Amino acid sequence: MAEVHRILLFGSQITTGGAQRVLLDQAEGFHSRGFAVSAAFYYDKDGLLPVWRRKYPFPITVLSVYRKGAGIRNLAALPAAIVRFRRLLREFRPDVLETFTHDANILGMVGAAGLGVPVRVAAHHGQFARLGKGTKALHRLIVNGPLTSVCVCVSERARNQAISEGIRADKLVVIENGVRPIPPDAAARASLRSALDVRGKLILTVGRLVPEKAQELLIDAIAAPPLSGLSESLKLAIAGEGPRRAFLAERIRERGVSDRCVLLGNRDDVPALLNAADLFVLSSRTEGMPIAMMEAMSLGLPVIGTDLEGIRALIGEDAGRIVPVGDVDGLSEAIRRTISNADEATEMGERAAERIRGAFTLETSLTRYLGLFRELRSGKEDG
Repeated sequence: MAEVHRILLFGSQITTGGAQRVLLDQAEGFHSRGFAVSAAFYYDKDGLLPVWRRKYPFPITVLSVYRKGAGIRNLAALPAAIVRFRRLLREFRPDVLETFTHDANILGMVGAAGLGVPVRVAAHHGQFARLGKGTKALHRLIVNGPLTSVCVCVSERARNQAISEGIRADKLVVIENGVRPIPPDAAARASLRSALDVRGKLILTVGRLVPEKAQELLIDAIAAPPLSGLSESLKLAIAGEGPRRAFLAERIRERGVSDRCVLLGNRDDVPALLNAADLFVLSSRTEGMPIAMMEAMSLGLPVIGTDLEGIRALIGEDAGRIVPVGDVDGLSEAIRRTISNADEATEMGERAAERIRGAFTLETSLTRYLGLFRELRSGKEDG
C-alpha cells in the first residue's frame, strides 16, 4: 500500500468553531505521528493567528485579509487567495489535501485542480441547512466530480443529509470525530471557580454565538420555574464569541439572570473551564458531532443535549440526558434533576467518560483517516 508523508489541512476561517478544532486536533495528531503537516485558512476572522502559531508545532498560513462578508462569496478576494493557495500547494507538495467546511471544500478543491495532489478529501460536518442554493449546488458539483476523491461525514446523520442534498453515496465515508481525553485538574478547577465567583454549581456551554447554537434557550432555562426557585446557587458560563453576543447579553438582562449568567467570550483554556464545571449543556438547534461535548464527556462531566442525531450518537442510552429541541422547560427540568442528584450525576459522568474512551478518541479517528488516505493513495497509484 502506498505511503502518505505530507498532509495539508485547509479550513475556511480561523475562529473558535468545532470544525476548526477538528482541523487543528487532526493536524497536531498527524504531526505527532511523524507526518509533515501544514495548515491553511482562507482568513483569520477572530484574530487568533498569532496565538495559534505560538501554540502549534506546524506552519499555519492565512490566504486573505478578513472582511465582513468574507468566504467564497467575497469574490474580490478570491483570485489572490487562490494564487496563494496554489503556491502553497506547489511548495509543500502534499500527498493529501483535506478540507473542512463547505467554503473550504469548494475553494480547496478548485485551488488544487491540475496540481497533481494524489488524495483530496472533503469533510462534511452536517451544516447544509444554512447554505444558500448557489453554494449547495457548487458544493455538490465539486464533491461529486473528479476534483474530490471522497467526502468524509462525521456521523450517519451527516451522511444521510449529504445524500438528501444530492451528494453521491459512493463518494461518502463516515469517520466520527475524536478527542483527546481531558485529564482532571484540581488546581485549574479551584482557580477558575474562584475567578468566576462560583459558590454552587457551575453549568458550562461552549460554542460560537450563532443562531444554530441557540444559547438563548439555555438562558431562558436558567430563568424558568424549575431553576428560578432553586435554593442552591448556580451559574451559567457561556464560552465563545460571535455575532449574537449583544443579543444574548440583552436576553440575560431581560430574563433577570445577570447574577447567574456570564458571557466569557473566546477562551483558549477550555480544558480548565471543563474542569471547573459541574455540568455541560448544549441547547443547539443543529449539530454535527460536537467536539466540546465530547471533551466534557471524556472528563467525566454529566452532559445534557438537545435531541439531535449527532448528540444522540454521543450520549447513547445512558451517558447523559436528552431533551427536545427548543423545549425550555424540559431543559430547565433536566438541569435541575442533574444538579440536585450528585450520585446520579457522578454515575452519568462515569458512563460518559467510558463511552468516549471506547469509541470517540482522537487516536481512533486519526487511525481511520490515515487508513483512508493510504487506501486512496494506493488506488491512485494503481490507477
